[in-house]
Amino acid sequence: MGPKINADVVQASRVVVEAVQLAGEEDAGSFLGGVLDGLASLVKHDAAGVYLMNRTGRRFKHTMMRGCDLPPDLDAALEGDGIVGEALGSGKPVAVTTATSGEAAVGRPCAKSRLVVPIVGNGSKVLGALDVWSDDVDGYDGDAAALIGVYSQAVAVAIEGSRLVAEVVDRRRLDSDLALARQVMEELLPHATPSIPGFDIAGAHETSLAVGGDYYEFISMVDDRWVIVVADVVGKGIAAALLVSALRASIASLVEHELAVRAVMRRANRFLHESIDEGRYVTLFYGVIDPSRRRMLYVNAGHVPPLLRRASGEIELLEEGGVPLGMFEAPRYVEGHIALREGDILALYTDGIVETEAPGEDFYGVERLEEKVATQSASSAAEICSGIMRDVRHHGGHLRADDRTLVVMKAVPLDPDESVTRLF
Repeated sequence: MGPKINADVVQASRVVVEAVQLAGEEDAGSFLGGVLDGLASLVKHDAAGVYLMNRTGRRFKHTMMRGCDLPPDLDAALEGDGIVGEALGSGKPVAVTTATSGEAAVGRPCAKSRLVVPIVGNGSKVLGALDVWSDDVDGYDGDAAALIGVYSQAVAVAIEGSRLVAEVVDRRRLDSDLALARQVMEELLPHATPSIPGFDIAGAHETSLAVGGDYYEFISMVDDRWVIVVADVVGKGIAAALLVSALRASIASLVEHELAVRAVMRRANRFLHESIDEGRYVTLFYGVIDPSRRRMLYVNAGHVPPLLRRASGEIELLEEGGVPLGMFEAPRYVEGHIALREGDILALYTDGIVETEAPGEDFYGVERLEEKVATQSASSAAEICSGIMRDVRHHGGHLRADDRTLVVMKAVPLDPDESVTRLF
């Protein structure tokens, strides 16, 4: 038969539950104090302690003692040394006296006996321990261990309940943050492509998570030129979305001041280098399109090179530029330029396109992208874009390890009477 659950145990357990309801486990002082208050009404003791493990079960997260002077970290106990380590390792109560072990007096020199009872939760996971000292010889018998054992079950339920509540709250907060970040990203990405004389343009974007780190945009300039930006932020999720937002604001401000291409890159790099943590960076392609002459001046800052398929079938990769933004304080960037002729197709993309991996197969790769563009060269930009995205999804199956962004620009006959219309 199990131990008799008397009114004292019930009352002590109620103290724990009330402590959790009022404070929660994260309010460590109130929670641990409530546990020790309940323990005080349960068994006679001259000192007491409570220890809670972190979620890995390798270190103490919270400790509190009354009437003893144990160090708050108790690192030795986690290595299996001492009475606390023995109880944590076995998952069973351990009692000692000064006659059998010097451990009884550890933390309280005048103690004659000591009892440590593990707090065991679901799946026999040890969540912590309750520790009591008595200045009397043989202060704790089997009944005391049984009563504290029942009480420890209430403590375990309280801990797991508070952790569950905390997880729900954290999840709701995360869902709220993701919804906000998703809304920000939806507002940042273009909902339509601009109408630029001499070009047929289409774009597509897919995220691997609820919020991604890819970004593309067209920005109109005062002299009928257009800026195209395709970027890939290292990382995903909310942090990447926030960095994308900051990057977009920086680029828009620099474009508004009509700075030269290399000057835009230098200043954007300086902003990111000063603003983001070490090890984070952004790959970016920045191009300025002159529709009247069908020319593009560009800088490729460590981005996957856009693919230019000439009407003749020749392939060029737009690689001129420099290192990703934010990696170094003052890198040097060089400009590249291309002239586009009728029938030429320019595909700008992020690495999520060419690095999509089929289960047990190779990456999608640049060669397959070239072939797909070639087979659809007579189609519209929208048809080319959707065809490539379908092919990439088919290649990757249900796997989507990275964000995917694709912009297709096709040079079409230019109507000399056609005026430049603006998206913004």
